[in-house]
Amino acid sequence: MSTTTSTPKTFDAVLAELAQPFDPDAVEFKAGATTQDKARALALAYVDSRVYQGRLDAVTPDWRNEYTREYAGDRVIVTCALTVAGVTRQAIGESLQASARHDGSTVIEENAATTAEAQAFKRACSAFGLGRYLYSVPQVWAEYDAQRRQFTSAAVLALREMLRTGKYEPATNHNGNGNGSSAAAQHSNGNGAATGEAAADTPACPKCGGAMWDNRASKKNPRAPDFKCKKADCDGVIWPAKQSTAAPAASPQTASGSAVPF
Repeated sequence: MSTTTSTPKTFDAVLAELAQPFDPDAVEFKAGATTQDKARALALAYVDSRVYQGRLDAVTPDWRNEYTREYAGDRVIVTCALTVAGVTRQAIGESLQASARHDGSTVIEENAATTAEAQAFKRACSAFGLGRYLYSVPQVWAEYDAQRRQFTSAAVLALREMLRTGKYEPATNHNGNGNGSSAAAQHSNGNGAATGEAAADTPACPKCGGAMWDNRASKKNPRAPDFKCKKADCDGVIWPAKQSTAAPAASPQTASGSAVPF
């Protein structure tokens, strides 16, 4: 009786399988900055850790990970050492152990260590290409339900469709002119397919959702707006960021959740 043995996958083949995008239906969206009226928010794509684990199980079942934890001031820092096909790569995640409320009181973050571990794990996965594409998903302004602190069902459907087609076509139009402007739609390659690098770099107008002028390289006054709406009848601008990312000028409020997919 003859037996057949499967040929082991090469490391390059494993990396290629891990780098494949997730099913769009598995992708969720967190809110970054919101407009002043909180009717729209910047959509940040992320995927649950269990989906990462499922991909690892399917591609390379012998994967394993180890965590080390340390505390530095008000933060918990976790290092994840992920081993895939005999190769180990590491990444760090961190989370605040407590957060301050507006009234000056302090809230203990009971899940700080779990949050840091999940972040470290996803970042370690990214070192193997798994989930890395999420960093280049265009960030667009989508319809937001401030009371539920989540995007509307229609917005989520449109965002997931954007992952499939490269175009963001919201069901609800907020710019008043019927053209469905968005960050992904305004930066296209001529045939309607969004160019992720340009779309992610030049945001949509926080007021009307339209395209914006990028003034960062040409402005003489460093305190002048980085971006200005191209529509003459719209005064939407984005001021220079105090931190690493720009925030809309219209007194944006930052929703809970990480600003990165990991």
